[in-house]
Amino acid sequence: MVTIDENRFFTVMVEFEVEPQFQQVLIDGITDQVDQYFPHFTGFVSASFHASDDGRRVVNYGQWRSKESWMRSSSATGLDIAKESIAEVIKRCGARTAKVDFFQVARVIEG
Repeated sequence: MVTIDENRFFTVMVEFEVEPQFQQVLIDGITDQVDQYFPHFTGFVSASFHASDDGRRVVNYGQWRSKESWMRSSSATGLDIAKESIAEVIKRCGARTAKVDFFQVARVIEG
């Protein structure tokens, strides 16, 4: 299990919009590629996928050791294949990328 700590990881969040019947197909298709390729990239920590209750959105929360490791992986061998496969899944599901943002965990409150 990944622990979310303050100021520890560089976080990339991607939000997709999709029709409800394709929400799980989108998640399965992208996670297959992430699972196959991303663990081999230096600095990759984890990727989580969140499905909205209405079935119309998927949020991907990816963590990297640093912004630099994320940037290095962007040009790594194998990423082009993963990107092409992910783009194909997105197209097949009729999804669109609604938003891409970068974050640093500023505060964590645990219960």
